[in-house]
Amino acid sequence: MATEHIQRGQVIFREGDKSKEAYFIVSGLIEISINTSHGVQSLAQIGPGEIFGEMGMIMDRPRSATATALENTTLETIVEAEFEEQIIQRSDRLHVYLATLFERIRRTDLLLTTTTNATVPLIAKPKPAKEPVFRVKIRSHYDETGFDHPPVEKTITKLPFRIGRTFFDTAVSSLARNDISIDEPHPYQLSRNHCEIDFEHDHFVLRDRGSKLGSWVNGEHVSVDAGRITSLLNVGENKIIFGNADSPHRYTITIEELQ
Repeated sequence: MATEHIQRGQVIFREGDKSKEAYFIVSGLIEISINTSHGVQSLAQIGPGEIFGEMGMIMDRPRSATATALENTTLETIVEAEFEEQIIQRSDRLHVYLATLFERIRRTDLLLTTTTNATVPLIAKPKPAKEPVFRVKIRSHYDETGFDHPPVEKTITKLPFRIGRTFFDTAVSSLARNDISIDEPHPYQLSRNHCEIDFEHDHFVLRDRGSKLGSWVNGEHVSVDAGRITSLLNVGENKIIFGNADSPHRYTITIEELQ
């Protein structure tokens, strides 16, 4: 299994290329994107421990998306003959692979079941001479709502940043992909895979992950039932409610531009 060092901005493969290998991310960050009639749409940003490119390799089909390094990245290249040995027979990598696969299925299912415009409008914008740098923080208001849970206050350092209910009541907890997991008694306001914070098309967004009740973002309902699974987050403070409008899961997401 070969190791490759990829420079920021380098394309690993393009949509339509022949599929010959899969990749395991040792370090760095990769963006997966597709071409649409409206321009390029980002599907995901994936980081260390995750695998990509395996479906085209296994099914012997052209690449269905483009993979680009968002920062200097180290990859392990896996050819088809090595896939079972390097992934299927290694429990540490198999769990990561299955969790990633389920997340892809969940996102595809949302796109298929949402009947109205469910994404941020795709608008081609000129790139600034210097890319802005942001600091993103999330903070709970449980002291105000009276919900019995330790306060949550974190600086977000990876995207997508996933939020959901703790998987304590299921046998598949090892496949959870949440960066914040919140304990909650029944009746639930949060779903196990509730939502995620991400960056696409020059904007930070909150994206629903197929939750039962959705979220409220600055007064806008975001859910599959509402027909909108993505909402823009503003630079500055954003008022977020996870669940119904009267849910105790009230948060502030603060986006600060540093340059």
